[in-house]
Amino acid sequence: MIKAIYNLLLTAAALIISVIPAAADGLVRSAAGADPASITPTVTQFRNDLGPLNPNVAQLFASGRREINWDGVGDGVASPNSMPPNFFNANSPRGAVFTTPCENATFRISAKTGNPTNTPVRFGEIDPSYTDTFQAFSQQRLFTVVSGTGEPCSKLSVLFFQAGTNIPAETTGFGAVFADVDIPGHVRFVAYDRFGNVLDPGVITAERSDGGLSFIGVSYSEPKIARVDIESGKTGLFPGVVDQPGTDVVAMDDFLYGEPQPIQ
Repeated sequence: MIKAIYNLLLTAAALIISVIPAAADGLVRSAAGADPASITPTVTQFRNDLGPLNPNVAQLFASGRREINWDGVGDGVASPNSMPPNFFNANSPRGAVFTTPCENATFRISAKTGNPTNTPVRFGEIDPSYTDTFQAFSQQRLFTVVSGTGEPCSKLSVLFFQAGTNIPAETTGFGAVFADVDIPGHVRFVAYDRFGNVLDPGVITAERSDGGLSFIGVSYSEPKIARVDIESGKTGLFPGVVDQPGTDVVAMDDFLYGEPQPIQ
């Protein structure tokens, strides 16, 4: 009888273990270097973690990944113009919508060479120094938050939806490229589940890449990420705020994430 009860308890324990997700199954990828070539191997690993690239269409794929490299947009949604927060879910369906806690802030994609308004590249219209401060991972546009007040803004969130719809979704992973990380700890993101709980391993920070590029990404064995909060630098891009010791302005480049799966 005792042996039967013992076996029953072992079976029950095994069942419990099988249904409890791993506490820290997030696979983190991180790299930093002087140029795109120095971080490309790690970005490639992360792409492989997520799966094949899916087309930019309003269609649900069972697996694979989506990417935003900012380069295919028209001049009408690039500097000096703002990018609609839902552009990459409505206009170019990829299941990502952006928000920011900063008052009256907007989102901006940098201008490309030869644009019709002669806007400087790499956010030189915000401050002329930025054109030389930043480099791009995928040529040639970058991304940032633009403050609508007298205070710089460096915070934003990415919400995930089934591509082209308003159905909330989760993704298996998220990664981003950052340009010119000078002070470790101020460039970071946190992933949350559908209930607003922080996912392991918590805060993921970018390595220093003074004048270069940094990449950080985390992936899971199943869709878990419903939102990502990003902080891109100690201070946001702002007129007169130049890259110098103690300041650290940072621009963003490619975003990579797993195919957003609708929350059941």
